[in-house]
Amino acid sequence: MPSATTAAAVVAAFALGAAAVASGAVYALPLVSDDTGPTDIEIIDLERLDAGCREDVATYASSRSGPNGTHARTSFIETGARDADLSAWAERTSPRGADYSTFRVSVESARTGPANESCEVGVQYRLEYRTSGGTDDGLVPDESGHSITHVENGRYAGCSSLGEGRWADAGCPRRAGEVPDRTWANATG
Repeated sequence: MPSATTAAAVVAAFALGAAAVASGAVYALPLVSDDTGPTDIEIIDLERLDAGCREDVATYASSRSGPNGTHARTSFIETGARDADLSAWAERTSPRGADYSTFRVSVESARTGPANESCEVGVQYRLEYRTSGGTDDGLVPDESGHSITHVENGRYAGCSSLGEGRWADAGCPRRAGEVPDRTWANATG
């Protein structure tokens, strides 16, 4: 039978543990994670691969994720002219600390002149960007995820997502008609 001192120590340890969990301090312990999605996003590179009629230059599209939060996307954007300038920027659309982080990556073209009558003129481009921040998984990870909505000339052009636990199926809209007018994000509760 445990002594009164041992029982008091167990009760005190349990009370301290419950207080740490309730206050969120438990996440400061090693090997325990209050896993949140990435907090930052930045454009690394925007490269013009080719320009011309869509049927001639838009021979492939791709999207991939690499190590350390890097992502690459190859796509075609209508520009109206072969020499139109391209610009890209990225923004966070969810509050910091959200379990499910949302971002928007936009590519815009400076349209010049009238539309080409014979074909849809544009640029095949490659875009690289990186997400960073958030917390790493610990021995006891929390559930988190993120999605990145791709926008070209102000129009929905796709989305990529990654999630764990309850966010595993959060995903992206499957069709352009399902895209909300504004990108949403949950609040951490």
